[in-house]
Amino acid sequence: MKLIEFIKLILKHKVAFIVIPVFVGIIAVLLTINPKLSYSSQTKLYTGLATGSSIEMDKSFNYFATNIAFDNLITIINSRETQEEVAIRLLSQHLLLSKPNSKFISDKTFEDLKADIPKEIYRYVIKSHGQSNTTPSDSLAVNTVPDKVSRADYEQTVANLMNLMKSNNTNFVYSLLNFEHPYYSLEAISKIKATRIANSDLVELSYETEDPGICQQTLAIFNEVCIRKYKNLKESGSDDVIKYFETQLNQSANKLKNIEDVLLKFNQENGIINYYEQSKAVANVKEDMDVEYSKKRAELAGSEASAKKLQQKLEIQELVQEKSNRLLENKKSLGELNYEIVMREAKADNAEKSTKLEALKKQAAQLQNEIKSSVSKLYSFQNSVEGVPTAKILPEWVDHVVETENLKAKLKVMDKRNEEFEQQYAKYAPAGANLKKIERQINEAEQEYLEILHGLNLAKLKFQDTQLSSNLKAVDPPYFPLKPIPSKRKIIVIALVFLSIILLLGSILLMEFFDNTLKNISRAEDQLKIPALGMLSKVFKTNNEIDLVSIQDRLVELAIQNLNRTLKTQQTAGKPQVITLLSTQKNEGKTVIAANLAKKLKYAGKSVVVLNHSDDCKPVTGSKKFPLLSRILGYEDPRIDYDHPFLANPNTYLDSGAYLKYEVDRSFYSAKNCNELTIKASSIPEKNLDYVIIELPNILDTNYPADLIMASDLVVLVCRSNRLWSKADDNLLNNIKELANSKLQFIINGVALDEVESLLGELPKKRSKARSKIKNILRFQFHLKNHI
Repeated sequence: MKLIEFIKLILKHKVAFIVIPVFVGIIAVLLTINPKLSYSSQTKLYTGLATGSSIEMDKSFNYFATNIAFDNLITIINSRETQEEVAIRLLSQHLLLSKPNSKFISDKTFEDLKADIPKEIYRYVIKSHGQSNTTPSDSLAVNTVPDKVSRADYEQTVANLMNLMKSNNTNFVYSLLNFEHPYYSLEAISKIKATRIANSDLVELSYETEDPGICQQTLAIFNEVCIRKYKNLKESGSDDVIKYFETQLNQSANKLKNIEDVLLKFNQENGIINYYEQSKAVANVKEDMDVEYSKKRAELAGSEASAKKLQQKLEIQELVQEKSNRLLENKKSLGELNYEIVMREAKADNAEKSTKLEALKKQAAQLQNEIKSSVSKLYSFQNSVEGVPTAKILPEWVDHVVETENLKAKLKVMDKRNEEFEQQYAKYAPAGANLKKIERQINEAEQEYLEILHGLNLAKLKFQDTQLSSNLKAVDPPYFPLKPIPSKRKIIVIALVFLSIILLLGSILLMEFFDNTLKNISRAEDQLKIPALGMLSKVFKTNNEIDLVSIQDRLVELAIQNLNRTLKTQQTAGKPQVITLLSTQKNEGKTVIAANLAKKLKYAGKSVVVLNHSDDCKPVTGSKKFPLLSRILGYEDPRIDYDHPFLANPNTYLDSGAYLKYEVDRSFYSAKNCNELTIKASSIPEKNLDYVIIELPNILDTNYPADLIMASDLVVLVCRSNRLWSKADDNLLNNIKELANSKLQFIINGVALDEVESLLGELPKKRSKARSKIKNILRFQFHLKNHI
């Protein structure tokens, strides 16, 4: 839709866009003439969730955690349990009042409450004669306990009503909370709005109701309930964690104590004071003893070897004695030989004596050598290899023997000590493994104990931090509203007027969008898929504002031009042009169009005959009144202008021979040309005839002569612009297309004047200069009147 078309659509309904919103505004004013006054109050709670103090010094700011904490708080505020308690406390407060008190409830609301509350409910209300205790702990807090009523009575009444409400779902209190009471219902309490103020630590609660006292008290009670519930919720979770860690710590301590007792008993049974020092000492002593033992064994081996050697030397003494005796004998024999030699040398006088002397000398030399050998052997026997005299070996041998026995005694003692060390090792070896196992268990138990203790300390730290962060405080207590909220009457009226305009515009646009009628030539061509011969406007009363006669004449003339242009190629000399008008439905305007076409052709000097199937020409007259609604809404007069020349009786401008009737009989269905039709009271002239216009009955109700349609020079389909083109119409049109081929065209009848402009251009009508200028601007025609 173009902008100019949209503006035309708005201007068409301009009066409706004024009248309907004004009417809706008047109705809105009448309906809101006595508005209910509402009072509003606010309170602010400081949470400290974002920037509050904390015991954890290294605690960093977490944006998401802070948002989650605020969401949790607001969820608690909006929870059903909180709303139920607030409603019960508010009801208890009012039931404890003996007379109206504007600080708590207005007179009218109190009277309505007395009338609505059953008497049996007062059995749950506790009123003692004790001293009242109504002073709030906080100087800024609003007192929620009525005067001359103790806090204990108030809390007991709340508890009684709460128990009654939870007892079943049929009692009065449960019904009061779950139905639509303006003050005590959950629906009314849920109207309290809880919002975080920007990115601060503050949460604002606001409430709006018709009673100022109830408005203030409801918020005050909400503060008390929310602060208490939030504190209990935060601390209960931390307290449960602390109890868990304390229980686990006791269990771990007992476990550690049992394992330590096992260690003590083990040390006592094995005589262990300090296993690692004791085992180290035993190992050191054993190592030293092994070294000493090896040393003693070496000394014993050396002493035994020395004693054995000395003993061997002492055993040579017999040989020494024998050698000495032998030596003495040899010395004696040598002396004798030497004497004899000397004696023989002195008496030597011959060779035989010399030989004997030489033999004695050899014998003496042999004895001498033997003596030397014996002396030498005797010296070796009497002295050691080292040259020690044999006399000195005996004491040394005795010493070695004594020392050997001493070493043997020591080694015997050391062997016994080694056996004791082996026993000690046999005892300490498994003791070390068991002790290590027990110590590992103790270490694990200690680590477990320390971890649990650390967790307990963290939990207590968290508990203290939670206590700090869960202390909500009402920094801005709810105030008592004195002035009611300004009425939204003006806004409501304006909104309804604006809404009526939007709905009206939407309805018009929807009707325009879903309008599937043929409406104009372009849309009809898209749906019919055949060329257009022309269009004719709707004939209505214009009250002399529009020259509809000239417009309709011009449209007929344009249709004649198109008709002549189409028939010019099919013209046959001496033979009239046959134009067949048909429609799928009745009351499409075929008779009027056929007569007016004949009229224009006659004025053009053509001889025309119109063949109508009707028995008589019914006059089109009427006297309907201008509808009141259309008149009020400023729409055009929808009445047909029966005095318009276009709707005149054909008999007034056509001769009797030019307007003939034919019978719809057997010959009609088999007729191949106009001469085969049964004409009433006359016949078609045979000569000097230019056009024959045949009007067929609507083909939806009456069979059509196929041969006649095929023989026609032009077949014109007449259809109204305000009708829907159905599937049945389309099927009939397809059949006609097969018969007429390219000779089939259509005329759309009863088109709105706005659609006529697409064919004739801007229609001549009375317009103001301002409207003409605006129209040219919207069309971007700024120099329309400039001459070339």
